[in-house]
Amino acid sequence: MGISTITAGRIRKGQVNGQLGEDHNTEMEQFFNLGLAKTYNIDHQTPDSAATATAFLCGVKAQLGTVGLDGRGIRNNCPSSIGTHVDSILDWAQKLGKKVGIITTARITHATPAAAYAHVPERNWESFDGRNFNATHATEGCTDIAHQLAARTPPIDLLLGGGRQFFYPTTTFDIEYPSKRGSRIDNRSLIEELWKGKYIWNMTEMNKFELGSSQPLLGLFEPSHMRYELNRSQSNDDEPSLSRMTEFAIEHFLKSEKGFMLLIEGGRIDHAHHDTQPRNALDEFVEFDNAVGQAKRTLQAKGALDDTLIVVTADHSHVFTMGAYSSRGSNILGFGSLESMNISNIDQLPVNIIAYGNGPNFNSPRNATYFNSLNTNSTDYRAPAALPLSVETHGGEDVAVYAHGPWSHLFIGTYEQHTIAHKMAYAACLGAYETRDGCSKASSPRLISKSLLVFFFLFSFFDAFLHTTNK
Repeated sequence: MGISTITAGRIRKGQVNGQLGEDHNTEMEQFFNLGLAKTYNIDHQTPDSAATATAFLCGVKAQLGTVGLDGRGIRNNCPSSIGTHVDSILDWAQKLGKKVGIITTARITHATPAAAYAHVPERNWESFDGRNFNATHATEGCTDIAHQLAARTPPIDLLLGGGRQFFYPTTTFDIEYPSKRGSRIDNRSLIEELWKGKYIWNMTEMNKFELGSSQPLLGLFEPSHMRYELNRSQSNDDEPSLSRMTEFAIEHFLKSEKGFMLLIEGGRIDHAHHDTQPRNALDEFVEFDNAVGQAKRTLQAKGALDDTLIVVTADHSHVFTMGAYSSRGSNILGFGSLESMNISNIDQLPVNIIAYGNGPNFNSPRNATYFNSLNTNSTDYRAPAALPLSVETHGGEDVAVYAHGPWSHLFIGTYEQHTIAHKMAYAACLGAYETRDGCSKASSPRLISKSLLVFFFLFSFFDAFLHTTNK
């Protein structure tokens, strides 16, 4: 989620609420401590989500496509991953007895959430599917991401997202969609074999779960990624929103006396951008920001907001732009104006406010027939792209970091992305900073962040840490 997405998302959210949009204030923008993170990978100027998630969760920069490895790990090279594993801030928190959890609208085995618990040289090794991860990799000593998650000891306390197909064999039909099957060719049902806790697949079951229970909870609500929020909200599917999962997780973890670390990802913002679908991307941003607001309200109601460090950031940006000299209040999904006219002074046709630097809609026609039939408010609408690619790429510029709570001033300035993990760990007395000055039990509670919330959406996290993701 780059700054252009935040700006356009702010306008979209304001307009959805009946405002002009430009002067709307999002939930995350109400955090006063703000910085910029440099997102490049060790080997790439423009990054991917696997290496960026490894940076902000594990505290080291990594090579593109690698998950939970230091810089010696080489993409798709199993032997290079041996001896290069790095722990994440989730590991550091769990070792001190804090509750830890991951929420995502993407697959729970996708690049960003995987960096919190897995160690693989290839982000696409989500399952033993025979295509991405195969018997050769297993013989070399590597394990797929789903297997690592299910077999983890101790288990992660709370996991909510999509991707249940990767935990079941090809002979198993999906519980919700009878025409779909699992993806594993090793004939293993990982949840039944390895998962040391309760498993659910719908919101009804989630709502029945006992808050504060010591039993680990795994909720997988779709075979692959969860549905786009607009589709979810207009259907009768028993699938929770990001806001509802956020509220549930915080209420559950606030029962813990030692605090918690929660990673929350609005992963589908990224997916919509890759498809150059601005309606889906911005509506996913709106729901992501709603989740930030829900987190603040839930923590405030329980008297825990001042003891929780909330960090909202992105792993990377996209080549997403907005412009066209549009007038105040113009539909952000629509057309701009040039000298008070909604047409180009070159070909006398409409000028889109939103466009992409590259992507699949590079060859859309520019003629009256096309524009007369165009509905830019449709979820299927693809904005124009300048350069021809089948999938839009990430952007390479810095991303914003918003922070609130104890030690949130550490996030002011411009810094390397991997220092985010160290700033959070310092604030919460985790990992290498467990014994820093001020971390003793006799210290003032205000010197320590009891909980971490990371909102990441392509950018999203929570201890309370919030974040979003990459395709």
